[in-house]
Amino acid sequence: MSEPDSIREETKHRRGGSAVDKGKIAAFVALAFGISWTAAAALYLVGVEYNTIASTVLVVIFFMWAPGVAAVVVQLRTGEPVRAGIGLVRGRLRWSVVAWLAPVALLAATLGIGVALPGISITTDYGAFLAEQGFSEEQIERSLALLEGLPVPPIVLFVGQGLVAGVTINAVAALGEELGWRGLLLTELSTLGFWRLSGVTGAVWGVWHAPIILQGHNFPEAPIAGVATMTVWTVAASPVFTYLTVRARSVLAATFFHGSFNAVGSLSLVYLTGAGNLLTAAVGVAGIGAAVVAVVTCVLHDRFLADERITTGEPLSPWA
Repeated sequence: MSEPDSIREETKHRRGGSAVDKGKIAAFVALAFGISWTAAAALYLVGVEYNTIASTVLVVIFFMWAPGVAAVVVQLRTGEPVRAGIGLVRGRLRWSVVAWLAPVALLAATLGIGVALPGISITTDYGAFLAEQGFSEEQIERSLALLEGLPVPPIVLFVGQGLVAGVTINAVAALGEELGWRGLLLTELSTLGFWRLSGVTGAVWGVWHAPIILQGHNFPEAPIAGVATMTVWTVAASPVFTYLTVRARSVLAATFFHGSFNAVGSLSLVYLTGAGNLLTAAVGVAGIGAAVVAVVTCVLHDRFLADERITTGEPLSPWA
């Protein structure tokens, strides 16, 4: 029996079978929300504006890393091994690579679904996008000149940059979330089976975003509706995160997927025009549709190509 297997069996024995440890989960959720929401309140009170470098750094450190900190603290408090309890193991690297690249396909699905929505079309007017981001005319002219001089279409450069960011700086930020959501929560809820644990995790994950969305993150034009839209997306996308994590047998897969998604997925706002973020964002309506397509793809792979099925609803052994 491997070390993760023996740890899991020992933990199960202490809990009395396969029951979910509700106390431990409650402690984790309370701590993760407490740290994150307190940080969000502090950012609001000091008047930090979103979409700036300073706000991004502060959100990463004090908001995004709260679930990871909470997961480690709870593991230490219960006297259980930290790395094995949150999936911070090497796992199957080929699946972590798949997870890293998968957001490219998700972007394509988001664009395809986006143009099917009323009033939305594809655009390559980079100047208009840069103007919306607050660039000056001089900055826009320089940027457009650089894009015109590229030996490849700009989208190739953007996607390449996104993938590099996804496995480096973005991964550092995403790891803070994933140690909690696809680390501790996945481990603790694994007895619920694939669909139930994905649903619970997705709902918790979505509500957790509320304070920063209400302050203008992701959906500045519609923050209240944005909270609901984000939660729908997290519930819809959660099975994809679960699938990649369990297949990789490591939380690193979710980390790389999350990191690349944040970078590559944001390109939908560059190439879709005719509506606001609620419809065109990777976590908006178009992104929700793409997440559903991704879930169907996971189910098809699980049913027809995988050696062992995991979407049956039976208890999972995520790190086995």
